[in-house]
Amino acid sequence: MPNGRPEQSEPAVVERADSRRKRRRLLAAAKVMVAEQGLDISSAELAARAEVGVGTLYRRFGSKEALLEATLLDVMLESNAAADRALAGTEPVRDLEEFLAALVEQWVSNRGLAEFIAGSDVYHSDVFVPHVTKIRDALAELTARAQRVGSIREDVTWRDVLVLVQAAASPVDVLGIMGTPAHWRRSLTVMLDGLAAKGRRTLPGEPPVDGPLAPRGGS
Repeated sequence: MPNGRPEQSEPAVVERADSRRKRRRLLAAAKVMVAEQGLDISSAELAARAEVGVGTLYRRFGSKEALLEATLLDVMLESNAAADRALAGTEPVRDLEEFLAALVEQWVSNRGLAEFIAGSDVYHSDVFVPHVTKIRDALAELTARAQRVGSIREDVTWRDVLVLVQAAASPVDVLGIMGTPAHWRRSLTVMLDGLAAKGRRTLPGEPPVDGPLAPRGGS
């Protein structure tokens, strides 16, 4: 009993290491499946992809929803990092454009994230509010910076910009016309050109308004 503490038994150490490995495998499997298939996946599918039993999923995370929440949070942290990089920049137009491109690329490449940002109420729990708020605040500041240097029209709000970029990330198959995987870049470029301060018409109607970040009546 060195230093007055009982020695840790080897089986317990091995069990904890095995538990961590299974947790990492579940997270890795969930990240791939959420990106490929979206949020409508079963516990059995997740466990099979991670090569563990369904019981392991519940022991490690408590529920499938908790595992998906952890997966989405990990992706949201990537969005937050993109916000930090953009806010640290010194070229307002480029910083805004690079931030928007980072967001759209994430939404296009991750079906589950696209479902989440489009308003899946189940996953709009309070745990996401700080991360969503950070993205919204960053976009508001970056839009304001570009407006202060006269690069984008003053009658556009950051909410308009957010709705437009979400549209750029949406599927483009329409009336038999199919977009390429990278078509979002063309759509985003057209959208950004449309935000330019010169050669514009007065915008009709009112800008979008804020909705609740979490479901009414609870988290």
